[in-house]
Amino acid sequence: MPGIASKTALVLLLATSIASLLSAQPCSCNHTITNQQLAVNANSLNILPGDTICIQAGTRDYLYLINFHGDSLHYLVFINCGGSVIVQNSFNPFGIKIANSSFFRFTGSGVSSIKYGIRVMGTAVNSNGVSLDEKSTNFEVDHLEVANTGFAGIMSKTDPVCDLSSNRGFFTQYHTVFHDNYMHNNGGEGFYIGHSSYSGYLTNCNGQPDTLYPHEIKGLRVYNNIVENTHLDGIQIGCATEDCEIYGNTVTGYGASAIAAQNSGIQLGGGTTGKCYNNFLSGGTGTAIMVFGTGNNIIFNNIIYNIGLTFFPDDPTKRVHGIFVDDRTTIPGRYFNILNNTIVNVKTDGVRFSSLLSANNKIYNNLIIHPGSLGSYSVPAMSYIYLSSGVNVVQSNNYTNPFMANVHFRDTLAGNFRLRADSPARDMGTDVSLMGINFDFDNLFRPYTSLFDIGGYEYHPENLWTGAISSSWDVAGNWSKADIPFPDDDVVVSSGTPHPLHLASTGKVCHYLVVCTGAILTLESSAEITITGNLTIQQGGSIDNHGIVTIKGNLINQNL
Repeated sequence: MPGIASKTALVLLLATSIASLLSAQPCSCNHTITNQQLAVNANSLNILPGDTICIQAGTRDYLYLINFHGDSLHYLVFINCGGSVIVQNSFNPFGIKIANSSFFRFTGSGVSSIKYGIRVMGTAVNSNGVSLDEKSTNFEVDHLEVANTGFAGIMSKTDPVCDLSSNRGFFTQYHTVFHDNYMHNNGGEGFYIGHSSYSGYLTNCNGQPDTLYPHEIKGLRVYNNIVENTHLDGIQIGCATEDCEIYGNTVTGYGASAIAAQNSGIQLGGGTTGKCYNNFLSGGTGTAIMVFGTGNNIIFNNIIYNIGLTFFPDDPTKRVHGIFVDDRTTIPGRYFNILNNTIVNVKTDGVRFSSLLSANNKIYNNLIIHPGSLGSYSVPAMSYIYLSSGVNVVQSNNYTNPFMANVHFRDTLAGNFRLRADSPARDMGTDVSLMGINFDFDNLFRPYTSLFDIGGYEYHPENLWTGAISSSWDVAGNWSKADIPFPDDDVVVSSGTPHPLHLASTGKVCHYLVVCTGAILTLESSAEITITGNLTIQQGGSIDNHGIVTIKGNLINQNL
């Protein structure tokens, strides 16, 4: 293994200063890995379940951890201490490798002011940023930045071997969680989780051809990650046979190398079941969500925008879809449900469904706008939802239209596909609550009325002040709808935001306005706002008014 001279040298590296660093630590550490320690074997240490193992801030070439085991009630915690841990090299086969370890959390959350406290900023050609392998299981990885890698940003799998010890039926990877990580400019996939040959890996064992079957993953969660500009797939999942959820991820600019069949945004690969929801996918060269799974897959509340437009733009035979489903590993009789997705401006078809083995499939409440294949089929509806002959699919309450302007999105130029109050997609969906769909992309409850809306967003009149960027009303990023309030919005001024709301300009109009308990709304002398409904000031809320407020409804001041 380049960069690690031998297992003997590994053990010698271990026997240095960790054990002596059990005295009081500023990060409440039970143990500390110093910058001089590149490889650490827990077998030479007194590691106990529940211990916190600090990684000293600073720059290192790589980090190799092996044989660390907590237990199901007491995870080990690896955490950065004192600042950022930065890993970078051009010679080693990985940036960080965790081998034969279980029941641990590996987190870059050690300093509250640093979002990604462990950063892998470059690895050698064909080398992963972070590898979790050699039968590692039951772990959580969060708040890492992994960039400029020779291959995958994060890889998590143990390859099958001829002695069968890590193969299906002999080893299972359980309860694997990746969240709040930032993957970008990776030479391969952003996330490569599980083996890609669920149906069998062809190899030679003892000089004879053999087929080996990779292990299953049960209890997988991949959520709230940002994946940008990966050369291959954004998030690739394989062999996740039970209890798999992929949600809340932002995947943009994926498939930069434009290699067909390796350029999807999210790939639910062979052997994968479960849920894929509330993901935002944009700007990739390949299909946004590819489904090759076993069935009983539910794909809902995803926002898919501007997909495949740079992938052989003059060649319509190079197809790129919003969502694609086929029968690579389908268990006969299982279903694929595609519900309440918003799909806008993809190169070819909005949804392309080719699974003949599945049954009772449902494609409901999807909002599909301007697919690129319009005009290519004798039946125009096939551009929106293309069904191969013989599939068992029920379609219902999907809204399709060739023109974005007809949907009345809030701001298509900014990629804001929340519905306006006058959208024709409002209250036109079918009830999907029995399939577990009772929230939208913003995690707001649905339906808002007695009827479901179509697409990933349920219309809610409330536009909440988040103050994420500044104190200005006129900055879209300060509002929950990622847009400044419309006259028919109900403005809610929340407390505890990073910046309080200061209104300093004229011409503002909203429907209702609520100042919540603990919140302060300040109107400068130059401010003017018209409230066409009621103004409610909750008990403990207040308005510091130096401007002009016109209330056409009632003033409800709960402080009086």
